[in-house]
Amino acid sequence: MAVFCSSCGNSMNDQARFCSACGAPIAGAGVGPTPIFTPAARLIRPRAGRQIAGVCQGLSNAYGWDVTWVRVITVLVSIFGGGAGVVAYVVFWVVMPEEPLALPSGTYVPPAS
Repeated sequence: MAVFCSSCGNSMNDQARFCSACGAPIAGAGVGPTPIFTPAARLIRPRAGRQIAGVCQGLSNAYGWDVTWVRVITVLVSIFGGGAGVVAYVVFWVVMPEEPLALPSGTYVPPAS
């Protein structure tokens, strides 16, 4: 299971006593009461498998739902909910970040200055 620092959020080894990035002590390692948290599913709009903007695909990926049912429920709420489904879809479209582009290995991107 992946372990992340509760101070800076960097990934760490399961046996680590301190975070290598920020030096914060890890709870359960005999030092300090700093809690360890595990990653939660992020709501992102994936680039693969989407139909319009990726909202339904992103919700189904984050919560482990079947994408077909999410799309059916979205359409039903849009039709029978007085347009609430359309409004919710647009809000999710604006709020949910899009999945970043994957760069091929060996591609160097200089930092923005």
